[in-house]
Amino acid sequence: MGNMALRRSAQGVAKSNSIAVRSPISLSLVLLLCLALVDSSSAQVDTTISQQESQSVVLPCPVDAEKCGKLHSLNWFKGDDRIAAMLLGDSNVTSVNKEFDERVTVEQNPYRLVIKDLKIADEDIYLCDTTFFIPEETCDNFNGYRIELRVLENIVPPTEVVILDAKGDRIENGSVVGPMQERQSLKATCTVRNTRPQPEVSWFRGTKRLTTYSPTHDLVDGLYTSTLELDWTLSREDLAQDIECRVKSAAIPNVTVTKFSVDLQVRPTSIDINGVKHHTVQGSKVVLTCDIHGARPAVNLTWYNTTTVISSGENEITEVRTKSLEKSDGTFHTQSELIFNATRFENDRVFRCEAENIVLQINREKPISSALTLEVLYPPVVKVSPSAITANTSEIVLLNCEYFANPASLTQVEWYRNDILVNVNDTTHYKGGNSENVALVIKSTEKEDIGNYSCQLSNNIGTGTSDHKINLDVQYAPSVEILMIPEGPVKESDESNVTLFCNVLDANPSVLTKVRWYANSTLLKELPDCEETREDLCHIDPSKLLLESIGRGFFYNYSCEGFNAAGWGPRSEDKELLVHYEPGPAALSHFPLVAVKKKSVTFSCSVDDPGFPESNRFRWLRGGRGPLQDIVTKDWTVEPVGLDSRTNYSCYAYNEGGKGVMATVNLEVHAPPFFIKNLPPYTGILHSSPNATLTCRIECVPRCDISWQKDGVPIERNDTRYFIKEKYMDASPATGDFESMLSVLHFNMPNWPDSKFNIEADNANYSCVSTGNIVGGSIRSRTYFGIEYAPENTTVSENIVYVQEGTIPGRVICKSRANPEPSYKWIFKNETIANGNALIINTAMNRNDDGTYTCFAYNKHGSSIAKTVIKVQFKPRCEIERQEIDDQDTLICTAYGNPIEADFSWSIKTENETDENLGSGKKENSVERSFYILETDYAISRTYRCVANNTVGYGPFCEIEVAAASSLLVWWQEQLAWWQLWEKNTLIILVAAILGLLLTVIVICCIIICICRRRRRQDKFLYYPYKF
Repeated sequence: MGNMALRRSAQGVAKSNSIAVRSPISLSLVLLLCLALVDSSSAQVDTTISQQESQSVVLPCPVDAEKCGKLHSLNWFKGDDRIAAMLLGDSNVTSVNKEFDERVTVEQNPYRLVIKDLKIADEDIYLCDTTFFIPEETCDNFNGYRIELRVLENIVPPTEVVILDAKGDRIENGSVVGPMQERQSLKATCTVRNTRPQPEVSWFRGTKRLTTYSPTHDLVDGLYTSTLELDWTLSREDLAQDIECRVKSAAIPNVTVTKFSVDLQVRPTSIDINGVKHHTVQGSKVVLTCDIHGARPAVNLTWYNTTTVISSGENEITEVRTKSLEKSDGTFHTQSELIFNATRFENDRVFRCEAENIVLQINREKPISSALTLEVLYPPVVKVSPSAITANTSEIVLLNCEYFANPASLTQVEWYRNDILVNVNDTTHYKGGNSENVALVIKSTEKEDIGNYSCQLSNNIGTGTSDHKINLDVQYAPSVEILMIPEGPVKESDESNVTLFCNVLDANPSVLTKVRWYANSTLLKELPDCEETREDLCHIDPSKLLLESIGRGFFYNYSCEGFNAAGWGPRSEDKELLVHYEPGPAALSHFPLVAVKKKSVTFSCSVDDPGFPESNRFRWLRGGRGPLQDIVTKDWTVEPVGLDSRTNYSCYAYNEGGKGVMATVNLEVHAPPFFIKNLPPYTGILHSSPNATLTCRIECVPRCDISWQKDGVPIERNDTRYFIKEKYMDASPATGDFESMLSVLHFNMPNWPDSKFNIEADNANYSCVSTGNIVGGSIRSRTYFGIEYAPENTTVSENIVYVQEGTIPGRVICKSRANPEPSYKWIFKNETIANGNALIINTAMNRNDDGTYTCFAYNKHGSSIAKTVIKVQFKPRCEIERQEIDDQDTLICTAYGNPIEADFSWSIKTENETDENLGSGKKENSVERSFYILETDYAISRTYRCVANNTVGYGPFCEIEVAAASSLLVWWQEQLAWWQLWEKNTLIILVAAILGLLLTVIVICCIIICICRRRRRQDKFLYYPYKF
């Protein structure tokens, strides 16, 4: 045994061992048994054997000696427990666990395990574990042979088949699990509960059975709970597939299927980019399409230009369109379009489409990509050099032009100076500038060659122009002009400085290095002047000449000559420096010497020295204020003269050089007599007023006097009916009034007859009269003094006005006596219906307009009224009523109209709609009623009609239906007693008279009875004494 090489993977230790170790062979057997323990639950079952309870069963153990070599030993395990062992050699040794000693037999040739009298507890997985002396490489039985033994007894269908996930959560039948990723392990457990016999449990994907561990079977109270775990690595084949747990058992007629599906996320399988096949042209729209297949979920796609990410919002001309379409297997086809306009910058660029989804991200895998190199044909891109060239006239200049293009061959070459085409065919001046020699040579430079040169090249695709230009500068002698700052003229009084500039009009270079200055064509100075001892004239700008403290002595024509690298230029044109100085002192006079209000006065200003330029303009001041901006002449007329004109006036001459010395005068102003407050044309006063005044105010300089007149006759100072008060008023600047006289005429009412005015006699014309002065004559103001009173004696032209309804009445005039003249208004029903003294009604009248109209005359002193009555007449309407009058059945027709007096006509309406005239009836002393007595023997119903008319006309008919009288009623009326035919009132009077007569008789009888009884008592009294 020492030469044996054993190959085993023992993982367990036998739970029981009944073999006695008595010899080296027995010890080796025990060692083999100890090493033979393996974990039988970790491998798959090789076969399943079913047998009825109480029967015998044979469990085979296949041994291929040709493949595996000579067998050393074998062990039988039930679950994790060893139940038998066999050691092979010169003498075979067999050992069986005590628990199975009577029912278990180990056999060889062939090797097998026989179990007798099967019991339910024998149901398990049995392992035949073999050990070889020297195992061959071709042996495939190192893990033993496993047999699932099922003992058939009672049939009990499972209570439920449930699938649990790795966490132990229930997965419902038909549900979706996930999301999960490709290559991820799917772990699930299928459990079949409470069934008999032991079921067969398996996992399927579609029709494919999935490889799993062996199921576990727990036996409790004779019922099995079987569990089969699934540990499955997901792949693309699991897309859109159901994972099924299938249960097969003799207890159920059909296979029970419980399933779920997986939301599987997978990688994209392919990516492809296409678009431009050969080349494209700059400016063309390019569409590159990227297609990605086989991904779930859809990929996120990114476009790259070489290594730069392209985004849709990168610019206005780049657009990315992406869409995804789900296919039948649940994967997505994603297509993205990159749309842009081709430019030269995309030439030879690699455009790459890169895609990834969550599966690649989780597994940290690189995105898949596809690339395309783009060729873009574009016009020449041109560059010129050098950027600047400086040359003198008559020199040779070379202008270089470089380019790159696709294709590189040129079809046209053009040069431009200042954007104007250069005629390169002028070979006397130019050389080159064509497709063979792009550079341009100027043989002899001139002034006209100065400019910015650009090169424009063309190929079969288009034209390109250089972005930058060559600045060619050709130097030549300067031409100049004189500039002055300030440009002039200059005021002498300012004592300012003037700077002369020798300004370059045309020169190259434009900077002057020397300048010669001239005054009236005489050389003043050449600058810079480095020969003098003054160094301040050596290092200066020669184009500037400063003239200090300008006065009249600087009045010259100035010019200059300029010098640059090209030499001295021509002398400039002369420019005059003008110096202004102010006029001399002014003299001021005015006419007339004394001004009059509301007239004019003219001031004159003059100077002896007009200054330069000669002055013809003047400034004026008034009252020390000014100057007045709108007056610049030597003469100034003030018109009209007023109170504000009484002040001092000043003037001075001025020009661009300044202003001269001022002259001043004072103006005296007189005012002729003028009414500041005159009498009104009319003055009204109430005749009973306790006081009255008239006032006038007269402006007058020099002063004048005021007197009063009545009807042209002066009012004497001693007239006691009046008294006068006067006051001399100062001038009023606010109103512009000069000094004035105020006079008030008072009416002394106590000295007037009855202390009041007579409304007839005291009306008069009163006048206010002034004397004249040296500038004006006498003036007067007159007023009519009217005595006023309230309206009285108010009358109307018509006291009563008759008008028919529907017509317009004539006008009514209202008159009243009053001063001032009264105003009028007409009032009807407390409302004003008209203004003015005439009542004019322009609308047709109706009966509601009937009534009293009041004329209201009024003025500021009172009012008075007068009334007129308007009677609106209209046709009568009628109403018929039936009454019994004097025991006669009578119809009464009443008319309602205006006037109320009416005539009536009675008629009977016949069957043919004609009327039978019955006359006018009886009026019975009533002007608005007519009575018609009905006959007592009429036998048919009748319609009685009545119509009324007055002075206006006939009104409408009114009717009453009278029913026919029956013959019995007529007879009964004939049989009635005489008193039954009387009226009700007559009967009442008769009954009252009878009752009164009866009452009188009863009273008389009572009186008689009383008298008689009294007499009887007297007689009795006289008799009794006699008896006693």
